[in-house]
Amino acid sequence: LPVATRSFGAIGVFAIPEMGRFYRHVLVEGRYPHHGAVAFGHFGKAVYNLFRYLGVKEVGFNQPKGMLYKTENPFK
Repeated sequence: LPVATRSFGAIGVFAIPEMGRFYRHVLVEGRYPHHGAVAFGHFGKAVYNLFRYLGVKEVGFNQPKGMLYKTENPFK
């Protein structure tokens, strides 16, 4: 993606389907807009179990179109 990062460090930019909705309805509304994790591979089950083991109460994921978040307006 052609994105001007304006950073002195290394930054990777890539697109994830429906990530904009996840960012708005989970990260920003949860008041942690700069904390997300991406794993390249089929690691969801292991990562979920690890978070549960560590006591993490909220585990979210980017939901496909048609699967609404709790605060998402269905009448767009």
